[in-house]
Amino acid sequence: MAKLATKKGCLTSLKVLVVLGLIGWGLLSWFAPTAHVRYELEVTLEVDGEPVTGSVVQELTVNHGLFRGLSGKLITRKVRGQALALDIPGRGTLFVTMALYCPGKTEWGQCKYGYAYLVETACEIKKEQPNFAVFVRRFKRLEGSCPIAENQLPVMVRFEDPLRSETAQQVLPQDLGTAFGPDVRFVSAGLTFTDVPVSTGIDNRLPWLSDNPSRHLGEFTHEMPQPFYRNLTHGAFKRIWK
Repeated sequence: MAKLATKKGCLTSLKVLVVLGLIGWGLLSWFAPTAHVRYELEVTLEVDGEPVTGSVVQELTVNHGLFRGLSGKLITRKVRGQALALDIPGRGTLFVTMALYCPGKTEWGQCKYGYAYLVETACEIKKEQPNFAVFVRRFKRLEGSCPIAENQLPVMVRFEDPLRSETAQQVLPQDLGTAFGPDVRFVSAGLTFTDVPVSTGIDNRLPWLSDNPSRHLGEFTHEMPQPFYRNLTHGAFKRIWK
């Protein structure tokens, strides 16, 4: 009888632990939620009077922690995926990177927000302190599409030789005609929320890419200011998070 009572007591304790664990997990999910948002970035150009569209699927993870982590932030954002490669028939390829450029800034990297803020900027999701949990849960409810204004576009580049990263050249939306021919112009860009897999395969186009997102393009140079390509990292073209 004593053994039976002990066994029942152990089972009861185990059930209590399971229930408490489920309650704790529920509270953590409510007060410190994580949102995984998968979206298709689509860019449309006009080439010789005809629309040419390219797209890529990326994933944004937004997390609200109860405490400040090593970054010192209560809200963290990470993007997983690759750059958009838009083939322009007979004229080359336009790459829409996972990096932002801020007009009017004297140095690269002075943007107030990084690429991980693209979704909330395009979809106008406002962060309301101190209820950060509500802010994160808004990402879980995203559906449909959001347009991207021309001044919100990520950095776009072309390569003289895609096999050599140091041949990257920045292409501004209003200068597409200069880079690819007079009959090429920017039309629109937008995000569409989806559940299809994140795009892969850009390594086949840019074989010099590594899995190190912080590695800069090309080799270090003492040239000042640094060439454009040195402002970009491999993470502008591919980001893999385990």
